[in-house]
Amino acid sequence: MKRLKFKKELCIGCQLCSQVCSAYKEGEVVPSKARIFIETYYDKGGALKYDDSYCILCGRCAKACPADAITMGEHIEVDAEKCVGCGACADACPKHVVRLRDDVAYICDTCGGEPHCVVACPHNALTFE
Repeated sequence: MKRLKFKKELCIGCQLCSQVCSAYKEGEVVPSKARIFIETYYDKGGALKYDDSYCILCGRCAKACPADAITMGEHIEVDAEKCVGCGACADACPKHVVRLRDDVAYICDTCGGEPHCVVACPHNALTFE
């Protein structure tokens, strides 16, 4: 199974990955609505630091879902019709990337196997392998 990988040493902190994700998945450029979170900041010494959160396809969200709304295959899928909005999946996520919006879980599904964040990354800090 392919997974997203992040190489901090190649990241320039542009956050284009989050912008592209939100544009593609939500129809608007609002990084807080993205399904990948590569946050950048400078420490007191001026060094660029990263707080990266993205789906590692561990499957804990699917196991925790009482409604069987989350399925795992080559990527994760959430059946919005089955989702009851309980948040058990979000509570189980070790990377804190499962979010609830309008009482429905949303998770990175790697764009069905063609992640737009990877394509958009100008320095190949994100890969899908």
